[in-house]
Amino acid sequence: MAKRNGAWDLLKEVDRIAATTIYNGPKRAAERIVRELQERGPAWTGEFSNSWQIETPTGVKRGTGAPGNPVPVITPPLSGRQVTRSLLSKDKLVFTISNFSRHAGVATDVEPGVFINPGTEPLKPVSPEDTGRRQKGIRGLLVGNGGNQRTAPFNWFGIYLKGGQIDKTIEIAMRSLS
Repeated sequence: MAKRNGAWDLLKEVDRIAATTIYNGPKRAAERIVRELQERGPAWTGEFSNSWQIETPTGVKRGTGAPGNPVPVITPPLSGRQVTRSLLSKDKLVFTISNFSRHAGVATDVEPGVFINPGTEPLKPVSPEDTGRRQKGIRGLLVGNGGNQRTAPFNWFGIYLKGGQIDKTIEIAMRSLS
């Protein structure tokens, strides 16, 4: 049996560190994106905010989906071997962020819906410009006087995705590793 030398152990350690770094950048970015979505999105009871999830190469880490203040979604750590295996697979190292709330389409302003006040105060403050009469069943289309309220600006999700904030978040998370 061949005797191991320090160079072999050093190569294994370098491989582990490199693989972990490749994973930790996207992991940090995904976790930070979810925190920002929780902060920017509507939060009346907290159910929607706590329904974000991150799918990693080894499974899904979900929020609680429960009412209350937002709880961060933390993805599990991976070993260097798991990261390397993921990089060599056809799926590569992909993180997918989604929301499993039954109200996700309405809360992100991509589907019309009817809001029924749950009879509680919202977790986030409602500003005067976020009250009015609902138009076309869309959560954010409020005009004039009326009893409808919202806890996030109209099209907050689209603006986050297409306005460049998500790109800045990813860049900051990736840069923090260097």
